[in-house]
Amino acid sequence: HESTSEPDRFPREEFSFLPHVVQFLDKVSSGKNEVEIRNLTKKLKEKFQRCHQILQELPGADLSREEQEQLLRAEKELLEQK
Repeated sequence: HESTSEPDRFPREEFSFLPHVVQFLDKVSSGKNEVEIRNLTKKLKEKFQRCHQILQELPGADLSREEQEQLLRAEKELLEQK
């Protein structure tokens, strides 16, 4: 599991839901093994919670788009000065 504390790292693989949803739907459509269906439901819910946490920890996620663009311009100007 990759760290989300690095500002330049975004674990995109954490946001791949389709395989999990397909597996869940296959089990539900078969109507068999309720315990396995509950386990898949729990795992999918945990995956959503991890993704929510990752998004909450993204630097600048609390800023509006305009604020992010203004910060980016300021950082680019500082880089050009250096």
